[in-house]
Amino acid sequence: MSGVFTEVMSKLVIRDYFLVLGEKTNAPFYFLFSILQFLFLSYFYKKVITCPVFKRYFKYLIMVVLIIGLVPYVFNPSWLLHFSVWLPLITMPLLLFYSAYYFIELLKNKNGYPFINIGLFLILGNTLIFLMTIQFYEGVSSYVRILLRILHIFPLIVLHLLFIYECLLYFKSQIPRSTI
Repeated sequence: MSGVFTEVMSKLVIRDYFLVLGEKTNAPFYFLFSILQFLFLSYFYKKVITCPVFKRYFKYLIMVVLIIGLVPYVFNPSWLLHFSVWLPLITMPLLLFYSAYYFIELLKNKNGYPFINIGLFLILGNTLIFLMTIQFYEGVSSYVRILLRILHIFPLIVLHLLFIYECLLYFKSQIPRSTI
């Protein structure tokens, strides 16, 4: 849902239907998307990870990461109007940790959402690498930029295909054996 909101608002900004504090930027919407992505995916992992220690410290971990991620924006609100990788740099490694830990639990329990987790791990890792190296893309040829875009979009397509596959497996398991 947050991704759809970010896309819609970005399209409105691009077409000059909407300005943010008089500037043509979608940076505040990306900032909001980063926070919501972190909260939604953290909530998903809170529901699927069964470790009692994780559940006990989950709220504190979320609060610490959000405070560390948001403090620079409190002291320098102009960052909201410019693209910054600070918040994803703080939140995505924790989401990758959740995903890796969930892989370990899946190996033990053999019950859960392995394909969704694989897709999330791929897209989070890919996006983190993309955001950390984006400053080096200045001045490269358009062919390299197209290749980089494809390399960034491909894991997103894989995520959606794995999600659809996981849904098909779930719905197939809900059909009584006598009808198969």
